[in-house]
Amino acid sequence: MRMNFNLTPQLSLKDPRETVVITMDATAMLAPGETLTGTPEVSIKATAGADSTPSLVLSGVVINSVPLTLLKGKAIAIGAAVQAVCSAGTFGSQYWIAITCQTSNPNKILVLKAALPMSSQ
Repeated sequence: MRMNFNLTPQLSLKDPRETVVITMDATAMLAPGETLTGTPEVSIKATAGADSTPSLVLSGVVINSVPLTLLKGKAIAIGAAVQAVCSAGTFGSQYWIAITCQTSNPNKILVLKAALPMSSQ
């Protein structure tokens, strides 16, 4: 029996003074023909550091409506990723981001997860 482990990605190190766009790819979790749908719901938790009330801000959370090409050349089809504008955070902290999405399969809901580390001062 082959097991398919879905490892939680770690996003690139972010400086709390930066505002960046993050992309969370759901391609591996979608069956052929399935897409993400609806309005994504965001949960953010500080897992390390001094930020007891997460100051990390995600805004403009959307499912991609155009094909995407990531920096390393990976292509993502329409409806297979979530993007968000990411700002703030606390130096030396790490955040756990979970974004819940409906799919075109009415029996399937996905939670896209990632760890986001913050740089030290």
